Amino acid sequence: MAEKAILEKEKKEPLLLGGMARWGGLDLFGPNYMSAAYRKDAEIFVHIERVKVWKPKDPALERVLRWPILRSLLLWGRLLIQVAGSLWTLVYFGASIAALWALSRLLEAGSGLGSVGGILGFLAEFPIIPLLILFFLAMRFTSIGRYHGAEHKAVAAYEKYGEVTIENAKSCSRIHPRCGTNILIYILIAALLDPFINWWGYSILQFILISEAWFTLGKTRPSIAVGNFLQRFCTTTEPGRTELEVAVESLKRLLEAEEGNRPVGGKPARIPARF
Repeated sequence: MAEKAILEKEKKEPLLLGGMARWGGLDLFGPNYMSAAYRKDAEIFVHIERVKVWKPKDPALERVLRWPILRSLLLWGRLLIQVAGSLWTLVYFGASIAALWALSRLLEAGSGLGSVGGILGFLAEFPIIPLLILFFLAMRFTSIGRYHGAEHKAVAAYEKYGEVTIENAKSCSRIHPRCGTNILIYILIAALLDPFINWWGYSILQFILISEAWFTLGKTRPSIAVGNFLQRFCTTTEPGRTELEVAVESLKRLLEAEEGNRPVGGKPARIPARF
């Protein structure tokens, strides 16, 4: 009886979900499956795939992998696998790297242009500053920010109500405690230190420093306050019903796959859009 009660409790506990917004749609990640959704010609397309991320089954190994540095290696390794496993995520990641490289070269080329060159030279030394400005502008003034907000609202609705509808998603906040935005402050600090550390290994070490700072300080009040501020004013905007509908339909089908009630792979599901 006790074992049955434990199993029933585990079934009722909400799944740990994540996601990423992109132009015209979003990706959602569950423990075993992921959904990629977008809107086109008054239809919503949702594709379900199995998540190809290794998970330790041995409790002792799981505890070891929570140790400092090892947990960071596992985090970035999973992220790389996740990026490589989704075409849309891979394109988004590749475009971001290409934009950073092109921006750095452009700023370096303009560093000799008189008084303006001094400013461009400074920005070339700290390319994270203009890159973040462009990133924030894109999030605020394109559909990416609205889909980011819709992603948060849909996940929050599932966590709060146990089911996902446009109505209960609309009532939830677009600020979420597990948002990747919350790690941005540590990325910014690590990037600003880069020009002062004349060592090739720092380009790799900074990733460990970023994640370890986040693991250690991420749940503190100052860190949460900065993350919430960035989400509210820089990386999300209030979604409309069109973005919420895509997020809700995507999450519904992801949950069905996690419960074993939806086939995986093949052609994406096509849902007529109501809004």
